Amino acid sequence: MSDDIRQNALSFEAVKVSMNQDKNGIILRLNVHPNDCPKELHTDWVGTRYMVAMVRLNDEDMPDTREDQVIIERLIASCGLLCRNEDFFSYMFENDMVRHSTIPIQMEMYCIEGVRNYCNIKSRTEFRDNVSARDKFVILRDDFKAWKRG
Repeated sequence: MSDDIRQNALSFEAVKVSMNQDKNGIILRLNVHPNDCPKELHTDWVGTRYMVAMVRLNDEDMPDTREDQVIIERLIASCGLLCRNEDFFSYMFENDMVRHSTIPIQMEMYCIEGVRNYCNIKSRTEFRDNVSARDKFVILRDDFKAWKRG
């Protein structure tokens, strides 16, 4: 399906002009330069549905990565690394968050399960949209660091 989407995609640059809401949802108004507007947009009927992907651009016309997204991605990676850390497993075990094991892969799986339970998530990707889960993980990670310092 993704190949069909790419093959049929309309690409153009636009500038966000305004955004408001009505009973049907969000109304996003974009300004598209006439030279950039695909002719298909002119001929498609009002009410035609589109799948939309947008990438914010910086002044050099390159994708602009938002700082908060970078922080969240680092937090997700940190969680993955921490769950492979035997000291973190020991911390989790001492705090009754995981079952005992001496098998590294099992220790990692127990840590993953323990973090998910502690943060009330099903997957680390939920950190992207769940501020509460991120905050809980940061507390857990900070508590582990303090535990490790003694």
